Amino acid sequence: WRLPTELEWQKAARGTDERPFPWGDEIQRSNANFYASRDPFENMSSFGSRTTPVGFYNGNTYDGFQTLNSASPYGLYDMAGNVWQWVGDVQPQEGFSDRWLKGGSKDTYDMDLRIWVRNSAPPMYFSPGVGFRCVR
Repeated sequence: WRLPTELEWQKAARGTDERPFPWGDEIQRSNANFYASRDPFENMSSFGSRTTPVGFYNGNTYDGFQTLNSASPYGLYDMAGNVWQWVGDVQPQEGFSDRWLKGGSKDTYDMDLRIWVRNSAPPMYFSPGVGFRCVR
C-alpha cells in the first residue's frame, strides 16, 4: 500500500473527462464539507469546523440536511472537501521536501475543491483537516 501519485488521485477524482469537481461541473453546499457550506458539522463562530463522517455526502438526508450524491465517476466519496489528502509526489523545487495535498478541506473555500487545485506541506505536518487514502 502507498499514497497515490497526483495523477492517480486526479483520475480517481475526475474519471476520464475534464470536470472540475468529482461529481460534475458545479458545486453546491450539499456536495461537500467546505468553509461556509453550512452542513450540520460546521461551527461558523470559530475557525476549525469538524469533519463529516466518511461518505456523508451520498444523497441521503441527515437531521433535515439533504446531501447530494457526490461520488466520483469511480464511486469514490470525499474526494473533495472534508480533509486535504496527501499524495506521494514531492514538490519539485530544489531545497524543498514538501508533499502535495489535494481535494481541499472543511476549512477551505468552495473553489479550492476543484480537482486541479493543490496545496503543499512538509511531510511531518499534521492537522484535523489533513488525511490520506491508500492505493495498491
